Amino acid sequence: MALSGLNLESLRGVPPTQKIALLGLFLAGIVVGFYYYIVEPKSMVIAGLQTEIAKLDTDIQTLTIKVKHLDELIAANKQLEIDLAKKKERLPPEEEAVMLLKQLSDLGVKLGLDIKLWKPGAQTEDPSKLFVRMPVSVEVAGGYHTAALFFDRINKLPRIINVSDLKMGSPRIEQGRVVTQTVFDLVAFAAPQEKKGTPAAKK
Repeated sequence: MALSGLNLESLRGVPPTQKIALLGLFLAGIVVGFYYYIVEPKSMVIAGLQTEIAKLDTDIQTLTIKVKHLDELIAANKQLEIDLAKKKERLPPEEEAVMLLKQLSDLGVKLGLDIKLWKPGAQTEDPSKLFVRMPVSVEVAGGYHTAALFFDRINKLPRIINVSDLKMGSPRIEQGRVVTQTVFDLVAFAAPQEKKGTPAAKK
């Protein structure tokens, strides 16, 4: 209490202008201290949070775009799987494809075509491992309409069989009927045989 009294007594002798100056310095000190110890640290924290929020917003936008693309890719992949399953249904086993080709040869004869050449080629497995190509080089002789009917029957088969490199010769008269020589390649597609596991080595 004595110290406070002494301070008050000492201040009574200070001119009013100096008192105002001292009060201003005191208030300025409070303001500066408040700024450096409270406002500035809080401002730095707020600035850091704003930076993190901006980064999070960017990440969210990026992830939203990726999710949208991912949904599109998933939908496209499902459609491809459906298409692939449908095509696989049209791929017979190799043994069945061999029989189918034999049936086509018999069909040509039944329709009235003279089979001049029916030469199976080497079977090749597609790099995708999804199917096997079974080519046949064919040469037939017969009427134009008969050949057209034969190709129509092939086109309507539930299995995948392609006709390519079709070449038709000039028509000629044989035994009172018009005959055309037709050469083409026939390719049947079959499902590859399942690879059997190799037996375990004996110890």
